[in-house]
Amino acid sequence: MYLRSMQWLLTKIGLFFAKILSWINLGKLYMISDFFYLILIRVYSYRKTIIDLNLIHAFKDKRSEELWFIRDNYYRHFADFIFETIKSISISKEELQRRIQVHHNSYAMLKKYEETGQHIFVVLGHYGNWEWASFVAGMETKLPSYAIYAPPSNKTFERFLVKNRSRFGCQLVGMNQMKSLYVNLQKQPSLVAFVADQTPVDTDNAYWTNFLSIKTPFFNGFDNLARKTNAIVLYTSIKKINRGYYEINFETITENAGKETANTIAEKYVHFLEKDIQDKPEYWLWSHRRWKRAGISY
Repeated sequence: MYLRSMQWLLTKIGLFFAKILSWINLGKLYMISDFFYLILIRVYSYRKTIIDLNLIHAFKDKRSEELWFIRDNYYRHFADFIFETIKSISISKEELQRRIQVHHNSYAMLKKYEETGQHIFVVLGHYGNWEWASFVAGMETKLPSYAIYAPPSNKTFERFLVKNRSRFGCQLVGMNQMKSLYVNLQKQPSLVAFVADQTPVDTDNAYWTNFLSIKTPFFNGFDNLARKTNAIVLYTSIKKINRGYYEINFETITENAGKETANTIAEKYVHFLEKDIQDKPEYWLWSHRRWKRAGISY
């Protein structure tokens, strides 16, 4: 009971200060981010061993100097990502739409698919600013929209997370609520967003494939659900245009998921994500123990 009360109190205090920070304009937040970056890399060495191991295994052909350059740029981006996420607590819809835009060709594609009467699944990775991108699901479609998330163990933080991510019309669905989502999808065409590159707990039922030259398990729930509902599936590429500005581009994985064989959709998703990471590796979440169930000892 004491530990739970302390967790509740510390979470409330942290969220209180985050809300205060969120009212500072992004230009000034980036000045704080520059200082925070130095703390991450010089003082705290945040998850440095994990990042280094991930980079060494993922890019076996790169020299040490290249890997450390990626690590340095990752820390810079990650610091910005933290303060951009804090800013999302109070950011207006208008400012967000200026800072993360769907490319006009992809926007036209989305509007075309909305008229088909099918569900639209948008699948992305922990790349660029996936938090801001999840807001777009509720802002840029006329369809009911859902975003799948992994519920954290801290229930106070979870309530905050759900409230914040739902600000612009997207309804959050926990990974433990997929059956209820399936029921809702029987009622009307909807847009569903998945961040699908986390490490699955149940590796026996996961989809294993080569990802950055490493045999890697992936969730295949979105693949199964897409085929059950005959959804249109789009890969969501998040390109960082400038500091605080992103562009979303959609790539069609399939227009008729019901015709695809098991894990074909997941494999195409992995291919698109890998291509983005190889192009600009510093924007992926390297501090995650992504290969802890694939033989890498962290």
